[in-house]
Amino acid sequence: MILTMQKRIAARVLGVGRNRIWMNPLRLNEIKEAITKQDIMDLIKDGAIKSREITGRKANVKKKRRGSGSRKGRVMRGKKDYMMKIRKLRKFLKLIKEKSLLTVPEIKKLRLLSKSGHFKSQRHLKEHITRVMKKDISSIEKKENDKK
Repeated sequence: MILTMQKRIAARVLGVGRNRIWMNPLRLNEIKEAITKQDIMDLIKDGAIKSREITGRKANVKKKRRGSGSRKGRVMRGKKDYMMKIRKLRKFLKLIKEKSLLTVPEIKKLRLLSKSGHFKSQRHLKEHITRVMKKDISSIEKKENDKK
């Protein structure tokens, strides 16, 4: 027996999908005669129509509260810090490029490293160039101090 209209109305009343509606097989004739929303609501109260429980994986999943109200910390603070740092590092690398103290591939590699957050500060970048890359950039440091 197909009771699509009754199932649709019951699903709307219970606020669930049509597949979750259960109808008592012993009371199908009574359910068949129900054509209004009120009739369906009466059958739900009597227990002739019920909604099945959620089964499977969705039954165990808790909703994560990711809304804006549950987020803590200053908005955009990390981005601002990153911007200030990366601008300073890129300016410094541009200066090195103009003085041609490093090759273009080396500068590109340093730019990528600074973009990924490898360097904590400009001083850290200078130390990396002198220790790891074994390049002398002392001439830039002297001119930089003269400007101040």
